[in-house]
Amino acid sequence: MYKQSIGIIGGFGAYATLAFYQSILEQFASDSERNYPHIYMDNDFTMPSRTRALLYDRGGVSYNEIVCMIADSMKKMEMLGADHIVLVCGTAHAFLPDVYRIVPEVKTKVCNIIEILRDNLIAEGISKVLVIAAEGALKQGLYSEYLQGLDCVNPGEEYYEEIRYFIESVKKNVLNENIFQRFIDFLHEFECKEIILGCTEFPVLIDAIRKSSFSGEINRFHFWNPLFLTIKKLKKIME
Repeated sequence: MYKQSIGIIGGFGAYATLAFYQSILEQFASDSERNYPHIYMDNDFTMPSRTRALLYDRGGVSYNEIVCMIADSMKKMEMLGADHIVLVCGTAHAFLPDVYRIVPEVKTKVCNIIEILRDNLIAEGISKVLVIAAEGALKQGLYSEYLQGLDCVNPGEEYYEEIRYFIESVKKNVLNENIFQRFIDFLHEFECKEIILGCTEFPVLIDAIRKSSFSGEINRFHFWNPLFLTIKKLKKIME
């Protein structure tokens, strides 16, 4: 039985949050469900678009609203007694410096999924990665900032609409073979087999493709899922 607890802050994408919760259950599986860690979840769907706030309103009303909403969720997790807090959104990590100004006491509890990703890439000797993430994260250089020293291939603005299409397909739970083929074609645009799933919708899409007739094609690439790496770390430090 695990004595420490996990706090999940979702609402950034229902199916991404659902997939993260399912992965926790799978990775912490045991012979009794009573052995699972205590899990808290705050899933607020009213949060404004993180990408739009970063691109068009940094420091403005919607930006500050997101900061306050994340901080409020952090306060709830602190009040509930969560030992480890995970934001199920890569882009949301861009707001953390301002969140910590409101709730500095939670900083040591937050599992920064991008920092955990960086540590794994370095440990595995990976030097070059393709970053597929929401355009806000790409344009602000969020992953490149965290992954200094690595060669990060960031898709240019001409690919932003395509990336948005894939993300929205997951958010709407509309996935089919046409989308699978389109995504594989998109990946072939870049000469890089090591791929960071910088938006938490992408692991959902990858899992769906692996269950389809396109599994052979998608398995030619190696994907780095920050949320999965975070679960692995949580299990290790909580045992």
